[in-house]
Amino acid sequence: MNDDARPDAPAAKADEYRTDGTWGEQTITGLVADHALLHPGRPAATDQHRSLDYGGLWRRAREAAAGFTIDGVAAGERVLLHLPNSVAWLECLLGLIEAGAVPVMSTESLRASELIEQARAVGASHLLTPAEVTFSAMREAAVEAVRNLDGALQLHEIPIATGPRSAPGVDAQATSSCRAEDPALIQIGGPRCPDVLPVVRRHEDYLCSVELSNAACALTADAVMLIGIPASHNYTMASPGIMGALLAGAHVVFAPDPTPSTCWPLLAAHGCTHTPLVPSLLVPWLEAAGDDPAAVAGLRVIWVGGAPLDLTLAARVEAGLGVRVQEVYGMAEGLVAYSPLDMDRTSVAEHRLVPMSERDEIRIVDPSSGVDAVPDGEGRSRGELLCRGPYTVAGFLGAPEGACGIFDADGWYHSGDIVEHQMPDAGFGKPRLAVLGSCKPQINRGAEKIFPGRVESVLLRHPQVVEAKLIGVDDEVLGHATRAVVTVVPDETGRYPKTLKLRRFLHEAKLAAYYLPDSFEIHKRPADGEGALGATRRIDKEV
Repeated sequence: MNDDARPDAPAAKADEYRTDGTWGEQTITGLVADHALLHPGRPAATDQHRSLDYGGLWRRAREAAAGFTIDGVAAGERVLLHLPNSVAWLECLLGLIEAGAVPVMSTESLRASELIEQARAVGASHLLTPAEVTFSAMREAAVEAVRNLDGALQLHEIPIATGPRSAPGVDAQATSSCRAEDPALIQIGGPRCPDVLPVVRRHEDYLCSVELSNAACALTADAVMLIGIPASHNYTMASPGIMGALLAGAHVVFAPDPTPSTCWPLLAAHGCTHTPLVPSLLVPWLEAAGDDPAAVAGLRVIWVGGAPLDLTLAARVEAGLGVRVQEVYGMAEGLVAYSPLDMDRTSVAEHRLVPMSERDEIRIVDPSSGVDAVPDGEGRSRGELLCRGPYTVAGFLGAPEGACGIFDADGWYHSGDIVEHQMPDAGFGKPRLAVLGSCKPQINRGAEKIFPGRVESVLLRHPQVVEAKLIGVDDEVLGHATRAVVTVVPDETGRYPKTLKLRRFLHEAKLAAYYLPDSFEIHKRPADGEGALGATRRIDKEV
């Protein structure tokens, strides 16, 4: 798909969505401008350094847009947004959009090699990174990426405590210059392959998704949303996330990380009512609440997504924190579904998730044959989820149609997830989904998606590794932890590498930290040995 193609809907569907009002004419910066006009003093964004109301947020966005233009960021250019959770992150996002640039959602945990990969995939010309030494890992990764790209990428250091460079004197009362059909931002998708596959979200389809999420979550202007997990994740941004809060005119509170020790003071100080979490965080949050229940007294809803939710644990969290747990399932490219807030506990226990829109089209197919699954006598069908609709994209920027088999010629998105789909019945008036598993070659570790092939290919570069496999193992906290099972041969001195040496080798290959295996199982083979892994002798196991 070339840069001029529309990767978010087939042309006929796009025209249909515009004509029938499914897509509106609002933009991300336009809705902030509207809130600034209607209620400028309403709290908009807060972090540990400062707070902005909607009037101030819109003024800062406009000033940042002018500052980016002065610093050489041109309309249409793609900019890696490599910043921690903060008001500065939001100012940069809005400022870039208002300047006509396209922010690329880059997560703060990426190392230099991955930033380079993203920059090349999207054709980025600028990279934003923190100025403060407290974010040394992020800064070092960004500096190394810029150096290795030999001038193709311009570095901008952003002071997190004060925000991006501003150009005072702009008209703070002006309306946004963006159009609904313009690209709003780029996310990184591709659930079935390790390649960086950019997803272009335009204002009209992205805000359609956000509006549907707000409705499913009953999000209103009185919400105070704590953002502790990375802001750049699609889940954190739009399900309903930061974008949902801005659409509703609600208050976003940024935490630098999601640990209870960091979040508890912010929860208490600002009366936070909603927050998105991943399942691995529920236990530490529940344990912390036992020590200081007053800090979470204002919480009403915790969204849980990114990985399967243990519903016994969900019930414990609801009882222990006095909140409603709302399960979220979705992906940057496709369908999003929620457990309805008014759903009874029996239904929740069956993982009955409801797609957001009546316009969502769903097919359930046999993953090996691609043939549509036949419903049973109760209207249930099981197989791989295929979807298309008003917020499901139809391709990746710069990638051929059908990249990695994710999209077909008719615009169906192949999720790689195995689900049970049940049509409406007398007891439940909407179609619902239950996620059963995955046919993707990836491991879901605490909501981080890990492609085993990346780790395996690096391990096989080691001169003593002859076989390598990364597997997922059950973990009470993470859902799945990772274990590297490797076969090694001796070096010229007869020594075999053990865990520490292999772990250091992976680290020096500059994989992201979450890609490093949680444990190793090492088997030895004589230098002249033959045979499969099972014929070797295990010499080292770290659990």
